Amino acid sequence: MSSRSSRRRATRLGAGLVSIFLALTAAGLVNADTGSSGAVDVSRNGLAVQVSGTWSWPHNASNGKLHYAGFAIDWGDVTSGNQVGPHHIGDGTAATNIVMQPTVPDLGTSGSWGPVSHTYATAGTYTACVIMYDIGEVKPFKTTGYHSLQAGGTGHNTDNAVDAGPTTGVACATFDIVAPTPTPTVAPSVTPTPVQTVEGATATPTMAPTPTPFQSVQGVTAVPVSSAPPTATDSGSVPPSDGGPAVPLLLLALSCLFGAIALKPAIEARR
Repeated sequence: MSSRSSRRRATRLGAGLVSIFLALTAAGLVNADTGSSGAVDVSRNGLAVQVSGTWSWPHNASNGKLHYAGFAIDWGDVTSGNQVGPHHIGDGTAATNIVMQPTVPDLGTSGSWGPVSHTYATAGTYTACVIMYDIGEVKPFKTTGYHSLQAGGTGHNTDNAVDAGPTTGVACATFDIVAPTPTPTVAPSVTPTPVQTVEGATATPTMAPTPTPFQSVQGVTAVPVSSAPPTATDSGSVPPSDGGPAVPLLLLALSCLFGAIALKPAIEARR
């Protein structure tokens, strides 16, 4: 009797636990709701791309307290790491495995997100997808687990537009990335130096030096050298005559004088 009573109590306890589990699961499914992104706006500049858009979350108004909206982006160029459903967040590394919140406003029923930028390694056609997240109603946000800032991988925030089911949407955009064309280097043009054209000649004429003028004396081409006039020296002597009687008369006078001197003793002896 006692064993039957124990089995009945165990059965009732098990049924109660299952009932509680199902109720909590149902409540969780009802509360697991996020906003949806509108169209994704894309601007490109070579290998770099920038995306932005809008989001709406009407159900957020029925919560007891408004929840903060966040988002993460699958850029479409990685195939491993930071996985959430079929998507891979960021560049697959832990540093980019985050739920971002450049949203205006940061909580409510609608707003805008972005812009955020990404640079692709190579040119090609890519599809970028934006996933909205519910990151809870209080700050600071948790770093891992439910309502956290971890976007993908083990322990990620499962209250997002992928894990919540098909009732919420994931917005994607497909676009082509083209490598920039290198700008050709233009060699500087050389301006030729203008030359003077003399009767059809293109060479710059060379001007011959002007010859020094000289006097031609009866066919002689040497430059004549002019001699300076002689300088007269004043010695006190009488310049020689040009053949007059002055010299003979002087000699005759001297001869008479010396003769008188020589004859003077003889004359005196006779006396």
